[in-house]
Amino acid sequence: MTCRFAASTGGCMNRPVPGVLDDLHEAQVTAVEVGTPPRHFDPWCHEEVMALGERLTHLSIKPIAIHAPFGGLLDLTDPNPHHRHAAIGATLSAASALREVGGDRVVVHVSDVPRQGHDVSERLQYATDALRVLARACSQMEMMLIVETPLPHLIGGHPDEFAAVVGPLDHSVGVCFDTSHTTLGHHWARFMEVASDRLVHVHANDHRGRHDDHLPPGEGTIDWREVRSGLESIRFDGWIVLELACPTDAVAAYFANALKHTRELLNC
Repeated sequence: MTCRFAASTGGCMNRPVPGVLDDLHEAQVTAVEVGTPPRHFDPWCHEEVMALGERLTHLSIKPIAIHAPFGGLLDLTDPNPHHRHAAIGATLSAASALREVGGDRVVVHVSDVPRQGHDVSERLQYATDALRVLARACSQMEMMLIVETPLPHLIGGHPDEFAAVVGPLDHSVGVCFDTSHTTLGHHWARFMEVASDRLVHVHANDHRGRHDDHLPPGEGTIDWREVRSGLESIRFDGWIVLELACPTDAVAAYFANALKHTRELLNC
């Protein structure tokens, strides 16, 4: 297994991205996935995109990916076509921003809607249709579209639902494993089967067994030996991205320690 490590900026959602990059640089992080929370980074704002590019260049940090905006009316499974189109547009704006600063991976959520009370099959089909549109657009932009495994209670969060979404897509579309999302539902092995050779990206974080806590790997209940074994079994060579909740202080030390411990857990 080849290990390439990065960190997500999006956990520091209440701080603008340039300052977060300074902390990650101090932690010796050399690659990032850019988050898009409203107070963190606005991919629609050209000035913010330019400032991001300048800071990345100054710090010699590689922008490997961007996490497309999600939540609220931005949902690829929404029965309202206007909302789906808005979600598609937001994803393409994020892709364009990342392309401008030198990255080429776009991570998207299937949905953030709990499945209870919804026609799940219908909404999964909407997601597949929307992802087809995004896949074509990303291909034309020379970007890779990557679909993230959802939390278990959300639409798409069961491995069979996820298979229904990604199975019909062109094989250029990749999968992002979120270690907490897949293990909270006790579906790690089945998700590995579904993703197979589409698996190109991992969001690495831990949990205490009930919620998506975004803890550093090793500080929760996940069996990281199982994670390592699963990744080794497919000879994983994508990016492993620390997606952690940001502390209120000592951010650089926090990420430096998390990166060191994650390397040890995954034997990288």
